[in-house]
Amino acid sequence: MTTKTLHGTTTVTVGDDVFTLTPTLAAVRAIELRYGGLLKAGQACDAMSVDAVAHVIAAGAGLTGKAAEALPEAVFQAGVVRVYNQIRSYLMVLFNPRAIEEGAEGNAEPAAKTAEKAQ
Repeated sequence: MTTKTLHGTTTVTVGDDVFTLTPTLAAVRAIELRYGGLLKAGQACDAMSVDAVAHVIAAGAGLTGKAAEALPEAVFQAGVVRVYNQIRSYLMVLFNPRAIEEGAEGNAEPAAKTAEKAQ
């Protein structure tokens, strides 16, 4: 089994605070536990849910306790649309944290292209 460096680390600014969101299994599990899956979490964020956007940030940044509890108010004050626009790409990365698949000849292809070829 080969390991690849995870891509998709995202920096998010909420008011005066800056958070680094890292695509980890722990983040995925925290999001899935609350929303029943990444797709449902994405839908909640697409609906501009302040709590959903704040939860994704907390999960991605590994925040707990008072720091996580303070995020919904900070997201609200900063503007949920502004903050959501910063986390959209992070949510997509969680679906495919490796970003590329190795071809038979060792050529790197985007995962979407590999999936298209399989059909």
